[in-house]
Amino acid sequence: MTTPLNLEGLYASSLRVDSKKKWVVAVIGGDILLFGSHGSKPALAIAAEDADVLKFFREGRLHIGQWWGSDCEVWDLTPEAAGCDGFNRVELRTLLAQSADAEFSLASRATQLLDWQKKHQFCGQCGAVNRMSETEHALICEPCVIRQYPRISPCVIVAVVSGDRCLFARHPRWPENRFSTLAGFIEAGESAEQALHREVFEEVGLEIHNIRYVGSQAWPYPGQLMLGYIADAKTEDIKIDGVEIAEAHWFKYDQLPSVVAPPTIMAGRLIQLFVEESKARYD
Repeated sequence: MTTPLNLEGLYASSLRVDSKKKWVVAVIGGDILLFGSHGSKPALAIAAEDADVLKFFREGRLHIGQWWGSDCEVWDLTPEAAGCDGFNRVELRTLLAQSADAEFSLASRATQLLDWQKKHQFCGQCGAVNRMSETEHALICEPCVIRQYPRISPCVIVAVVSGDRCLFARHPRWPENRFSTLAGFIEAGESAEQALHREVFEEVGLEIHNIRYVGSQAWPYPGQLMLGYIADAKTEDIKIDGVEIAEAHWFKYDQLPSVVAPPTIMAGRLIQLFVEESKARYD
């Protein structure tokens, strides 16, 4: 197997290229172990020779593709690995909030595949032990001839806009000053557009139109694919459901809540786009 000549960042392949250089992503529970030597910036992708000291704490490993053209694995480590010199344990959400797109994709894939492997060790039909395929990312039950592939759950996330205002909502478990855009899972049989209309109406009682697709992003909690949109509000009277949403308000583009998502994640990207478009139109 060969990878594209113009490969940048992550190439999500189940096959190895047997590259001379090799990379490791180190995971402890739901956290990431970064490596930094001699004052250098802590790195998510660790050169294999630098990761060698972690082998003693390794409980599992899985090939996840190529990182800048070279084979990359994720290692599942025991908590004691965090005590090794030069390594720093970081919560995954914190890492994603400050990562560029390439590192964001690498961390997402590493943690998602590891979570999938752990949760699908046995066949859901007969209970037999699954084995890993040698040719693709699949767990195989030989008695049932069933292949289990990594699960990806599609979700929609939307910035609902009315003129120079955007709707921000707060989940009941969030701090009182933390707000974000609306999001939800796509149900079986729904299109993404149908899910948008349903989620917005169920959570805040609004009708929307003029839906514009912005982009997509992996979200490893544990395996979502976020489809990002901006939509205009047809109605403006907010009626929160009181379950998924604790409160929701309209905010002008230059008077946003004090705590919003960073632009490295899809919610923040939608908010940033709303602000940029509003400035161009109303300033």
